[in-house]
Amino acid sequence: MKKLKTYPGWKISSGDPARMGAHKVGKGYSFTVQIADEEEASLLLFKKENPKEVYRVPLPVTERIGEIRSVRIEPLDARQWYYGYESGHKYFLDPYACEIAQMSGQGKPYLIPHDMTKGCIIPKTPVLTTKPPRIPYEDSIIYKTNVRGFTMSRGSNTKDGGTFSGVINKIPYLKELGITALELMPVYEFYDILDFDLLHIRDEKQRKTVDLDQMKRNYWGYGPALYYAPKALYGLPGHTRTDLVSQFADLVDALHKEKMECILEFFFTPDIRPEVVLDILHYWTLTFRVDGFHLMGDHILANHIAADPLLRDTKLIYTGFDTAAIYGENVKPSFKNLAEHNLSFEHLMRKFLKGDDGCAESAAYKLRRNPTGCGQINYFADHDGFTMADMVMYEQKHNESNGENNRDGTDLNYTWNCGMEGPASNKKICSLRRQQMRNAWLILMTAQGTPLIYGGDENCNSASGNNNPYCQDNAIGWQDWNRKKDTLAMRKFVKNCIQFRKSHPVLHQSEEPRLTDYKSLGYPDLSYHGDEAWFPQMEYNSKTLGILYYGAYGTKRDDVKDESVYIALNMSSSEQKLALPDLSEKEVWKIAADTSMKDGFYPPGKEQEVSGIRKITVPPRTVMVLISGQTKKQGGH
Repeated sequence: MKKLKTYPGWKISSGDPARMGAHKVGKGYSFTVQIADEEEASLLLFKKENPKEVYRVPLPVTERIGEIRSVRIEPLDARQWYYGYESGHKYFLDPYACEIAQMSGQGKPYLIPHDMTKGCIIPKTPVLTTKPPRIPYEDSIIYKTNVRGFTMSRGSNTKDGGTFSGVINKIPYLKELGITALELMPVYEFYDILDFDLLHIRDEKQRKTVDLDQMKRNYWGYGPALYYAPKALYGLPGHTRTDLVSQFADLVDALHKEKMECILEFFFTPDIRPEVVLDILHYWTLTFRVDGFHLMGDHILANHIAADPLLRDTKLIYTGFDTAAIYGENVKPSFKNLAEHNLSFEHLMRKFLKGDDGCAESAAYKLRRNPTGCGQINYFADHDGFTMADMVMYEQKHNESNGENNRDGTDLNYTWNCGMEGPASNKKICSLRRQQMRNAWLILMTAQGTPLIYGGDENCNSASGNNNPYCQDNAIGWQDWNRKKDTLAMRKFVKNCIQFRKSHPVLHQSEEPRLTDYKSLGYPDLSYHGDEAWFPQMEYNSKTLGILYYGAYGTKRDDVKDESVYIALNMSSSEQKLALPDLSEKEVWKIAADTSMKDGFYPPGKEQEVSGIRKITVPPRTVMVLISGQTKKQGGH
């Protein structure tokens, strides 16, 4: 690399130290960066047509303000240049860069520290043609996935697998499933290599001897990153120098055209200051019109972010918010943009699902929870734990392939393997596992709050018992798109669960049910039942629960009242009877779903009528859902 000190007709002057990164100023650009106090530093500019031709612009210590150094160069055509910085004889990329590019064909696609095959570019601001759909939490169905893992397997039958474009190709699939929001694991430029300290490798010849393909990969993307730049690895192969930003913008636009939202995960490391966190979130909101952020990192000032006026219409998801401090005590926000995402629903409902004692009363609470000021994100599986299929196949983690002697990953799985660890050929075990999965799906989709699907669970995706596949950029971590008969049946069941939820407003109310008849409609909005109506069994050893959502408290389109929905839960190993509350003389109970059946659902309009009985017999480890309706004799459905 040849560093040149003569400049092609440039005028060099002081830049704007108040604006970090590279910004257009007049006919040129201001470049601003943070450098430790006394270190010598330079801005390096690489010609795109020949990156070996490098121009070095000093950033004198004498002209710094605090730790900020800034230089202005004009005239400068950003389309012709890459840039980076040098400090203490180390090359580094601009933390505020909006796009990172491969400057030469010799480098690997992975982002590593001090890699001189990478350069920053100044992209054009993308043009978006759509507006965010702004879907309330109660009407949302979130699907979480990793951009690369979503479409990398051959079975995905997707052009441009592992890219933003590949995700676009799968939008019709998500739409058909019933998804309203896509949550993406980090899409910004995170560092890829985990198990090698490249900070100590300064010699370029030594660096070339390192086989990055054999190093442990940061597949998930949580860790140090360049937070303003979309991930270059997720761009189309051979993408032009300025279109990566546009490719991500196209994905957001494509989702919005289908009335779907885009939610991004951001894991902030402790060194990222609070004002920088806000600046990053502002950038992605204003530049790409993303609909929300799932904030990750224990040190995040969540209340500070939640109070930001620019983000008041943007979904913000975190482990918890102090809504009283943000809005005031018992104050209802005009738009509920905050939501909790934590393990409590997963842990409690997994224990209830496998029939543990002491769970019935807590399960009843979790299934109705939906506070006024903060939404609730409910899930049975997430990235850092067993998939839904592994939840019924494994009780112990099997993370040996991560290279940490199975020490990584949680030991608190709260799962039951149905009698055998790992894959089974025994028909009874396989049938029970599928039924337990149907139970989980139906429980999830009939709970208040917002359901989240971890991508691939609808297709019985397995990670072979690995409950922490953070480094598995392979078949273990990717979604499996097999078209086996059982897989297709489960996907159909999940689709039916989502459709049933959407069809019944009482299952996704804007506020938490009060357990009273506060509108004097005849019955409480929500009530619990046991082997006798109105008397739930909440004892320590109880494994059953009857839940009634009274239809008059839900309104469909055209002001039509919803049907009443009764959910009969039996997580015990024997059949149980649950009492059915009385309906009006013209109404009967009809079974809409029964997880003991292979298909799970009766076709709409052909639900099984159960008139003339006061109690319903629920098979072992089964969830049944009944709806109110007119008898067939009266011409009802």
